[in-house]
Amino acid sequence: MANANVIYPGQTIGILGDSISTPTLLAHAKQMGFNIGMYSSNENSKAMEQADYKYIGPYNDKETLKMFAERCDAVIYDNQYIDSDVVRYISQFTAVPQQDGMLDIVQDRLIERTFFETLNINMVPYSTIVTLEYIYQAINSIGYPAILKPIQRGLNGGKELQIKNQADIVLASGFLDSGTYILESYVEHDTDYSVVVTRTASGSTVMFPPVEVVYVGEQLMTAYTPAQLDPSVKKEMERITNEIAKNVNYVGTFEVSLFLAKSGSIYVSRIAPKLSPAGFVFDYAANVDEFEQHLRAIAGLPLTKIIPGIATVFQAIRQQEYQRVQTQWVIKDNWHFTFYGNHPSDDKQCVGHVLIPTESISDTLVKLEATGIWKDVDYKTKYSNM
Repeated sequence: MANANVIYPGQTIGILGDSISTPTLLAHAKQMGFNIGMYSSNENSKAMEQADYKYIGPYNDKETLKMFAERCDAVIYDNQYIDSDVVRYISQFTAVPQQDGMLDIVQDRLIERTFFETLNINMVPYSTIVTLEYIYQAINSIGYPAILKPIQRGLNGGKELQIKNQADIVLASGFLDSGTYILESYVEHDTDYSVVVTRTASGSTVMFPPVEVVYVGEQLMTAYTPAQLDPSVKKEMERITNEIAKNVNYVGTFEVSLFLAKSGSIYVSRIAPKLSPAGFVFDYAANVDEFEQHLRAIAGLPLTKIIPGIATVFQAIRQQEYQRVQTQWVIKDNWHFTFYGNHPSDDKQCVGHVLIPTESISDTLVKLEATGIWKDVDYKTKYSNM
């Protein structure tokens, strides 16, 4: 007898919005036997070409959204910037297992920090900023350096301002014209981590091993697992992740970003309701990947227990590296390439990635550095400490 809470092969899952992970998510869903409907404002979406049902339009087109939702047995969003009001609207016509709560949290930095405070989770000191005078007052307690960030992610193009001394404060006036910001202390640290976790409708969770990540600016460029972690640090990261998972109304895979300060303290940077680029490593580094776990949770299936696999390194490929990477395509026998099929105008945007299963993460980082392709990634700091 069919279970009303389960989505079976032959039924339809709708994907709202798209990202670099959407083609892979869609391919996994089709492999599991689902029909796929897709709604995107991007006419050039490569994932859209693979969908069974296609809807192109703005996210405020209620009539088209309603038609899309009514054709799906469930809808999932694959973009953390989808307006939570859109999710609430389509929830009138079909199931949206991820719900809207985590979107509300992650899209507003003040709500996010209030959420962390409620759970007594360690985060960097911050203050809400409305005018320049607020910065002058807050800097006394926050100290230098500090980072000015828009409360609404995406506001003013997401631009941030690093304030290293008092002279930098005047530069903030142009930022504050566009809305409210937070001023956040910059805590010195060398190591960032990503913990990918999947949550079911009943609240049970399965957590992937922590992934060590390397950013260039705000962009994740390199990731690898297993991460070199003191057992007590790993245990605390897992405790924090579990505490977050217990207190969100969310079904599916999401990411918790953390960093380890030089003092040894663990800080949470953010949470994100998305399939993380860092999680791509689990194509080789575990017996199940984040995409299948996400779909299993969405479909009401039991989650797979994680069995660690091969040590794996992820390296993002931006538009500016695309031509030079073609040489590696020809000569590397253990580099596994994925290209997204997008053609960004910005050279800094990602067009693909490579996964490298390896016996030695440090040796692989040395070899990545030796290519001379990713000159702005600091591999040496990582492999020198391994």
